[in-house]
Amino acid sequence: MDESVSAHGAEPPSHEIFESLQTLLANDALRLSERNRRFLSFVVMQTIEGRSDRIKAYSIGVDVFGRDDSFDPTVDPIVRIEATRLRSALTAYYEGAGAGDRIRIAMPRGGYVPSFAWSPEFAATVGASEAAKADQADTAPTATVVIHDHSGHSDPDAELRGELFTDALLLLLRKARFKTLVVPPAERAAASGAIQALFAHPGETYSLDIAVRPMAERRRYSWRFSDLRNGEVLASNFREYVARAMPCFEQIDDLAQDATKSITAVLAMR
Repeated sequence: MDESVSAHGAEPPSHEIFESLQTLLANDALRLSERNRRFLSFVVMQTIEGRSDRIKAYSIGVDVFGRDDSFDPTVDPIVRIEATRLRSALTAYYEGAGAGDRIRIAMPRGGYVPSFAWSPEFAATVGASEAAKADQADTAPTATVVIHDHSGHSDPDAELRGELFTDALLLLLRKARFKTLVVPPAERAAASGAIQALFAHPGETYSLDIAVRPMAERRRYSWRFSDLRNGEVLASNFREYVARAMPCFEQIDDLAQDATKSITAVLAMR
């Protein structure tokens, strides 16, 4: 399938890739286990959010397949084996039930970073100009939102859920035409300095503070949206979910969608 994907026109925009991913994951014709659906979701989300450098065999083994910190991909071949199954399943899907899909997601051999392209059928039907038009669907941002995840590093489970919450918010906020930034780890001094400079002279910039906190057998997901210019809290909410062995992606996406709707509504009234 890798060889058959057309690169005609510009690469599809991130919001269309996300929508294609959701359709793909929900389709029973994609012959993948639930675990490998998480694998596909993980690598696609990391890529469209600009974190493809995190897509390594080790991070996949730990974050997707639940291996512990001692995981060694040179000894345990699970990631390579499941990547082969994932590639085969994508090939079969796009040769069958997914032949009419506008966007094709591939995982080129030799790595785990996915690629995205318009299908040959779509490119041939609407031409390069339509593909370019779709690529421009993300119009100029209306405001800047800085996301700060306060989940902390003391609880690996809460940290992972915080990252997933951040990923979901980033995608939805960008789709809603916000410019988005994430407060980086302290060790990334240059990026941290740029964020601090923005805080000092915010313009139309807002802070979105999120956190995932462990509470016995439950997890509390919270968010608070405030105006950096005066510190006014414009919206906030939280939800509590019973903790499961793996994060519930639907619940996280649901909360991120509610937060984005609230933020958009609040700013529309200002």
